[in-house]
Amino acid sequence: MAATGTAPGSPVMFSLWPCFADVWAEARSQGMLAVAVDMPIGLTARNLRRSDIEAKEILGPRRSSLFWTPPLVVLDATDHREANRLSKNATDRGLSIQAFHLLPKVREVRAVLTPDDLAAEARPQAAEVHPETSFAVLAGQPMSASKRQPAGQAERLAALVPEFDNLDAAPPPLSGATPDDLLDAAAAAWTARRMANSTALVLGDGGVDATGYPMAIWA
Repeated sequence: MAATGTAPGSPVMFSLWPCFADVWAEARSQGMLAVAVDMPIGLTARNLRRSDIEAKEILGPRRSSLFWTPPLVVLDATDHREANRLSKNATDRGLSIQAFHLLPKVREVRAVLTPDDLAAEARPQAAEVHPETSFAVLAGQPMSASKRQPAGQAERLAALVPEFDNLDAAPPPLSGATPDDLLDAAAAAWTARRMANSTALVLGDGGVDATGYPMAIWA
């Protein structure tokens, strides 16, 4: 988790929590205005989410960093072959193994958040983000190197430094988190600041899924 203030240049602070329920409880107890969640929340019934399509357009050559969101019908699947079959029956598309591996975290987030927690008037307001998309919006162009490569980490850090006055070098090590995890968390915090200031870019057509969760990506 990365937390920051609403003012430009506010410092960013990193912490590690065992589960999303604890993150959400901390956000509420601290009176935070916005929580950016790096995980799909609203799940389509059949068609591709418009937010995913728009994010991939922004990502350009790095579009593969965003997996097509699993359809709602596979939410409770615990076997990839079964999830793939259900996805094909519902959408005429299979389910990638990468998207399948997101499902436990998707279930965890949806078990904590209600659709009301994602409403514009909610405090804190939760929203789905995709850090690589946030980086592309922040920098005005897609990142040119992988976030796991030193050059890619340096590129992302350079984009973040002007936004946080305590981030003039790589984030301090945090046990259990990799350098790219921390950079992603900072990008999510930048988007959360934009949410709180009503300046965030909202991708998608404003639709909600069959259970009421918005299918937007914020950046």
